[in-house]
Amino acid sequence: MYQPLDVGVMGPLKSSLRSTWVYRKSPKTAMEKRLDIIERTIIAWNSIDEGTVCSSFKKAIPRQFEAVEFL
Repeated sequence: MYQPLDVGVMGPLKSSLRSTWVYRKSPKTAMEKRLDIIERTIIAWNSIDEGTVCSSFKKAIPRQFEAVEFL
């Protein structure tokens, strides 16, 4: 079983972060860099649909257990 957030959410989040990185100027100071990464992360997180998060967990949860015959 995979971790649902890792596969279903972090992939799209990282992709969105990369795309915001391309379109914004690089900050100069350490303080600007910290603020910039926070802003970029908020923008990237807000771009992820609620349904994406829900469906990633639904895929990870077993639906029905089949009858298993034990010896």
